[in-house]
Amino acid sequence: MHHFCIFSRIVGIRHDWIMANAGERQICIVDQLDKIGQFVYINRTMGRREEIIQEAKKLLLKFGFRKTTMEDIAKAARIAKATIYHYFASKEDIFREIIHREGNTLRKKLQEAVARGRTPREKLENYARTRLHFLRELVPYYKLLTEKYYSHIPFVEKERKDFDSFELNTLEVILREGVEKGEFEIPDPRLYAFLILQVMKGLEYPLATGKALNLDGKELKLDDALQYLLDILVRGIGKKELR
Repeated sequence: MHHFCIFSRIVGIRHDWIMANAGERQICIVDQLDKIGQFVYINRTMGRREEIIQEAKKLLLKFGFRKTTMEDIAKAARIAKATIYHYFASKEDIFREIIHREGNTLRKKLQEAVARGRTPREKLENYARTRLHFLRELVPYYKLLTEKYYSHIPFVEKERKDFDSFELNTLEVILREGVEKGEFEIPDPRLYAFLILQVMKGLEYPLATGKALNLDGKELKLDDALQYLLDILVRGIGKKELR
């Protein structure tokens, strides 16, 4: 009886097994083993798919999309080329999955950063700092997405638009909360959210190109530039008596 409970927990099944005779126990064993077999098969499938994605990610970042072939990915994952097509229909499908995952990771980090803020101002600052921090880590993917070669690929453009929409809506919610709580004084939260987003995007260029910001021959750190921008933005939209 103890063994049946172990099987049940492994496959996530919660049943109270009542064994009346040996025949029923045999049926139970076969049923449980069948479910465990399915469980193991699903795990192996997910593991192989993940391995393909991880190896493809390394190759794409090293050689770029055009130079990376399905054969290269298969060799890196140590599987037959034909096997990849059981998981992905094309190289574009793998690329789509990678870009989608990285976008979701950044979304989650930004949402967590906003949630940590106690006030609308803190939420805005947390959002901007987290955005800059994780864009540093995602520079290779950012470069892939901004290359002209990919502009014709529908899913790349869709990912861009979806993320832009997410950012715009998130910033708008923060600004509206600021207006409602009397922290910000702005006539059109959505318009201001759009403009703030464009300002933040202005810092993406140095990240993507690796070129430093220079003022009168002196290098300006991105973190410092971001703080200056936040000070200007918050003072500009803040209530007069709170500035």
